[in-house]
Amino acid sequence: MNIEQIFEKRLDRNINGVVKAEQTDDASAWIELDEYVITRELEGHLRHFFESYVPATGPERIRMENKIGVWVSGFFGSGKSHFIKILSYLLSNRKVSHNGTERHAYSFFEDKIKDALFLADINKAVHHPTEVILFNIDSRANVDDKEDAILKVFLKVFNERVGYCADFPHIAHLERELAKRGQYDAFKTAFATITGSSWEKERDSYYFISDEMAEALSQATGQSVDASRQWVEQLDKNFPLDINNFCQWVKEWLDENGKNILFMVDEVGQFIGKDGKMMLKLQTITENLGVVCGARAWVIVTSQADIDAAIGGMSSRDGQDFSKIQGRFSTRLQLSSSNTSEVIQKRLLVKTDAAKPALAKVWQEKGDILRNQLAFDPTTAASLRSYSSEEEFVDNYPFVPWHYQILQKVFESIRTKGAAGKQLAMGERSQLEAFQTAAQQIAPQGLDSLVPFWRFYAAIESFLEPAVSRTITQACQNGILDEFDGNLLKTLFLIRYVNVLKSTPENLVTLSIDKIDADKVELSRRVEKSLNTLERLMLVARVEDKYVFLTNEEKEIENEIRNVEVDFSAINKKLASIIFDDILKNRKYRYPANKQDFDISRFLNGHPLDGAMLNDLVVKILTPKDPTYDFYDNDAACRPYTSEGDGCILIRLPADARTWTDIDLVVQTEKFLRDNAGQRPEQASLLSEKARENSVREKLLRVKLDSLIAEADVWAIGERLPKKSSTPSSIVDEACRYVIENTFAKLKMLRPFNGDIAREIHALLTVENDAELDLGELEESNPDAMREVETWVSMNIEFNKPVYLRDILNHFARRPYGWPEEEVKLLVARLARKGKFSFSQQNNNIERKQVWELFNNSRRHSELRLHKIRRHDESQIRKAAQTMAEIAQQPFSEREEPALVEHIRQVFNDWKQELNVFKAKAEGGNNPGKDEIESGLRLLNSILSEKEDFALIEKVTSQVNELLDFSEDREDLVDFYRKQFATWQKLGAALNGSFKSNRSALEKDAVAVKALGELENIWQMPEPYKHLNRITPLIEQVQNVNHQLVEQHRQHALERIDARIEESRQRLQEAHATSELQNSVLLPMQKARKRAEVSQSIPEILAEQQETMALQTDAEKKINQWIDELRKKQEAQLRAANEAKRAAESQQTYVVVEKPVIQPVPKKTHLVNVASEMRKATGGEVLETAEQVEKALDTLRTSLLAAIEAGDRIRLQ
Repeated sequence: MNIEQIFEKRLDRNINGVVKAEQTDDASAWIELDEYVITRELEGHLRHFFESYVPATGPERIRMENKIGVWVSGFFGSGKSHFIKILSYLLSNRKVSHNGTERHAYSFFEDKIKDALFLADINKAVHHPTEVILFNIDSRANVDDKEDAILKVFLKVFNERVGYCADFPHIAHLERELAKRGQYDAFKTAFATITGSSWEKERDSYYFISDEMAEALSQATGQSVDASRQWVEQLDKNFPLDINNFCQWVKEWLDENGKNILFMVDEVGQFIGKDGKMMLKLQTITENLGVVCGARAWVIVTSQADIDAAIGGMSSRDGQDFSKIQGRFSTRLQLSSSNTSEVIQKRLLVKTDAAKPALAKVWQEKGDILRNQLAFDPTTAASLRSYSSEEEFVDNYPFVPWHYQILQKVFESIRTKGAAGKQLAMGERSQLEAFQTAAQQIAPQGLDSLVPFWRFYAAIESFLEPAVSRTITQACQNGILDEFDGNLLKTLFLIRYVNVLKSTPENLVTLSIDKIDADKVELSRRVEKSLNTLERLMLVARVEDKYVFLTNEEKEIENEIRNVEVDFSAINKKLASIIFDDILKNRKYRYPANKQDFDISRFLNGHPLDGAMLNDLVVKILTPKDPTYDFYDNDAACRPYTSEGDGCILIRLPADARTWTDIDLVVQTEKFLRDNAGQRPEQASLLSEKARENSVREKLLRVKLDSLIAEADVWAIGERLPKKSSTPSSIVDEACRYVIENTFAKLKMLRPFNGDIAREIHALLTVENDAELDLGELEESNPDAMREVETWVSMNIEFNKPVYLRDILNHFARRPYGWPEEEVKLLVARLARKGKFSFSQQNNNIERKQVWELFNNSRRHSELRLHKIRRHDESQIRKAAQTMAEIAQQPFSEREEPALVEHIRQVFNDWKQELNVFKAKAEGGNNPGKDEIESGLRLLNSILSEKEDFALIEKVTSQVNELLDFSEDREDLVDFYRKQFATWQKLGAALNGSFKSNRSALEKDAVAVKALGELENIWQMPEPYKHLNRITPLIEQVQNVNHQLVEQHRQHALERIDARIEESRQRLQEAHATSELQNSVLLPMQKARKRAEVSQSIPEILAEQQETMALQTDAEKKINQWIDELRKKQEAQLRAANEAKRAAESQQTYVVVEKPVIQPVPKKTHLVNVASEMRKATGGEVLETAEQVEKALDTLRTSLLAAIEAGDRIRLQ
């Protein structure tokens, strides 16, 4: 039994794989109705439709005007067109004949649908009078129709169906008007009589028969020929084309014929596309038909579910508008291709009763083999499964279940990627045809055969764009490819854009299996060979781990890329970037034992990547790109090569041909894309895809190189190393560790510090007090390492070579030490703390505590210079200690130079601080010792300024005499400023205080004069230290005399002041002065008296006495003013009383006028300065004659008598 014999229906029969809306001949209709498969999904959609439509065939349709729209959508191949075509057959109850047999459409469904109630609904709808107009809108529209295109198509197919002119709507309008008037038949008869031809045959060329039309119109309507001719000429101008008229015309026809009418429009979504006006027209037509015609006129349309994928370039707004139109259609049916396999099985793959057991036996014997043979690689989607059961094998044989899914994806991808024209249908029909064609190709073969995937190519070849099909045809006919190569090329084309299946060699083997018992290993070798051939001929390209069919344009680009010339340096640079930067990454190796980082010098194919200077670790990687690669394929060559000089690490990568070809292709593609950037806008998408492919290729290359390094042979300092690690970085680390442990001889001399090393360094450099540090540990920690550092630094300094911290760190980081930088810094800090070295920066010495900032900043390590500290011998230290003991008058027992210097600094700093205190006091007045203080500070500062211990002791020794002199001076200064300074201040206060102001009075006393002279002599002495004990007794002598004199003058002055105060108080009482006046007069006098009471200065006391005399004069003036005011008030009172009395007398009335009570007013005090009056009379100060005396007395008498006569009292001054 062969494959052709296992099917119930003949394989070579016409199955009408592609359904066309307007292909309605009986033969096609019979096949479509007979073989239409109603799956569960389709039965659901049919139910939904008839549930919506059946009410329109009854009386309740008057309430359905908003429900007459049906929108059938689905993806490519979902069967939309077939669905509405079957509906058109059903609703029109189409009668078809086949081989002399006639059947109505409804009868085909009596066996397909088992639900009696559902069939009854269909039967009800089918037997209601219905006119069905099915058309593909794109094929019926005129190219020049724009926004009215939809309306014109609807009107065209309607006119055509009712018998009017289809192509010229204004002619159809004429026919419609004549029919309304009952003149249409007469017109056609007259036209036939005039022309000898029927109107229906000639109306499409009416421009050429306008005269005959006018004459026929005249006969039919009774109008004149001229009037009829004018009517004909104005037909197209007066034609009222709008949606309302169209709907009215449909209504008139429905009213006349008593039918329903269904407009079934195929592919309306693609026709409308992004045209908003056409969207609105379709919406308006549907709405108005519902309103005007009720539920008697229906609009049923099909559209792609993913309209953007169908037409491309839709904006979000276009999509929203499109969705709004769908919303106007109350019945929406969404078809899918989920039941493709079921359709194909029922229409094509149903087996005969004899074939079923034969196939079952095959499954029983080879089911396990089939599962293994037909499995894809692990990257493939799980939905692409093989046979799962005997039943599934029988139903699908000779196909595999995943054929349906992959082939559907093939059709979708070919169309969306532009490899085929729009004729390529998809879904059940196109797949059905493809499965039929594939099955026909292996029809003569036995039941051990399967359908390889390339067999489906023949079904779509005729629909492909010529450029695509020509590529494959020419490749298969050029004589270079054998049949298997060509078939594999077809397979690669078919799955070029299928994203559910990668075109890996393993998957291509599965797709190529044509026999159940095929040798898969041998087939794999055959596939690999063909892939190499196809790639070499640039028919396919390898991208990632898959192979991709190349179009002609892609092939041209691929050819250009392969011809790009790149030099070795570019390839080496790319390899270095991948190997060292992406895979190995680290440029340093951290030795785990001491955490030291070792710089690595990197080489690739003999070329240095980090400059000519070599580090302690050198890693050289050798690839087949190096011309010397083959020379180093044995230990005899690699051992000496890695032993030269300080030795190196050599990693020789395996010679994997594919990897080293890929690196060339990566670099060539990068250069090609770089050179053509922005130069080929027409190929932008292809170039972008090439860039993406190259990026993926580079990632895969990185993975491959990673594995090659893991497999590589490794030599280090003359030895082949055993493989202990599997990752590239670990392999290099192991090699570096081996080199370090076998070439760094003094590495273990250093014992790593266990604590916080940075904190330890900071403490050593900055803590002043040695007691806070465990200095004993300095001796115990790393003595050998400290000695090594000290010796190297000292040796360089002795040879006058400047040594900086950076030099030390670099030297001990290299072979044979390999010590960590922080550990070396700690050693330097410990040596500095021990006084072995000092530091400078830019020729300026700096203290140890300032060094921390430079230690902690790696960029400034080259600024920090070390100097070896000089030391005195033991006898010199002992002598210096004795000298200091004599100077400081205290013991100096230190025998170590740092300790002695520390003690000296402590003493001198204390003295310096002490002198600064004395200096502040000395500068406050006439104080002795200023010069001694200044010279002492200069001496101490000059010694303390020495930063080195050696230099400080040298200076102390050289200036011992100055220090001894200063020590003596210091004793006087200390005694004076600490013990006698208060006495000295007391002397200054006395001499500059009361003694100074009362000096004239004191000079009249012999005792006081003598004591005062001695005190002034002491005050002027530059070194009064020996006389300070005499100051207090002498002050007391002067003070006693001073006290007596002050008290005498105070007593006399107070008596005078009190008399003046009392006299002023009496005058105020006599004048009846107010309290304010009394206070203003007496208070200043009382304050002057208090000052006189406390003052120790005789001149001040006398001054206060004089002050009260002046205050008394001012008081008399104030009292006189007060008396003047009193007098004015009395005078005013008297005037007022007299005026009142005169007024009463003038009116001759008797009025008693009380006299005001007048208080006696005290007399004013007239101040007379006798001396001034005398000078006025004589014109001078001296009286020489009796005449002058008499004249002066007369003048004085006249002045005094004038004051008495004025009622005043007189005070002589």
